[in-house]
Amino acid sequence: MLAYYIPFPSILTAFLQRLRGVKLKRLSDVFIGYHVLIDSINPEYVEIGEGVWIAREVKIITHFNPTPTIKKFFGGRFVKKVSIGKGSLILVGAIILPGVKIGEGVVVSAGAVVTKDVPDYTIVGGNPAKVIKSLKDEGKEENGSRRIT
Repeated sequence: MLAYYIPFPSILTAFLQRLRGVKLKRLSDVFIGYHVLIDSINPEYVEIGEGVWIAREVKIITHFNPTPTIKKFFGGRFVKKVSIGKGSLILVGAIILPGVKIGEGVVVSAGAVVTKDVPDYTIVGGNPAKVIKSLKDEGKEENGSRRIT
C-alpha cells in the first residue's frame, strides 16, 4: 500500500502498483495520481492499458464481501476482474466497481460510480455512471469528412 501514500504522482507509483500485482501494459505511459486505491485485497484482478491516466482519489474495487445480514440478498463473497482500456481517462474521485470493463478512449467524469461496462470512446458520468456522450463521431462534418483542429 506504499503506492497509495506517495505524495506526488510519478512512474514510481505505477511501478509499486505493478509490484503489488496490478497488470500494467506499459509502465512508462501510465499515470496514476496520488491517493488512488487499487483494490487492497486482490490487486492482481486489475488490468490497466497503455496511455491510461488515473487522477487522484480514484477507487478501483475488485471484491465484494457482504455482512451476514446482506448475504441473503447478494450472495456470498466474490472477486471480479476490472479492466481499463488503452488511452482512457479516469477523473478525480471516480469509483469503479467489481467486474467492470472500461473500453478504449473512455472518459470517466469526476465522482462517477461505474457499475457496468463502458463502451469504447464514450464519456460517462453520474451515480450510477451513464453515457453522456459518444466520442466516435466527434469532429465529423455532415458530408462525412473529418474536421481537423
